[in-house]
Amino acid sequence: MNSYKKWSADFRRRSLKYTQQAQKMGWIPYPKKCNRCGQVHGIIHTHNEDYDVTFYTLDEVFNRFPISITSEELERLNMVLEPLCWRCHMMHHSKRRAPKAVKQYFQDVASGKQFPPVYKHDFNILKRDHNVY
Repeated sequence: MNSYKKWSADFRRRSLKYTQQAQKMGWIPYPKKCNRCGQVHGIIHTHNEDYDVTFYTLDEVFNRFPISITSEELERLNMVLEPLCWRCHMMHHSKRRAPKAVKQYFQDVASGKQFPPVYKHDFNILKRDHNVY
């Protein structure tokens, strides 16, 4: 895992670990359907838009006794977490690198185009299908 935006790789890893623990506790659902294109097959990630929210909220939750989570904390988490298929997730993260290709991709998705599911992390798919390098 690399640094991303203002978050170090280590901080992102710790936030992800908390998110995975919350999924095991049943507080955060495991992603089953892409929120953008509706894909239900292949790799589906939980995209995190704000690692501060997940880390600090869940750090507090997991360090209280007894461990519990409030509806407000769940709402805070759900505001920054989004289930995305691999393709939508990687396109989302390509918006600075290839803004025109990303814009076209999400316009295609919004108009109902369904792309094939992705079953392995292969960035050549983005190059081949969407001209993203």
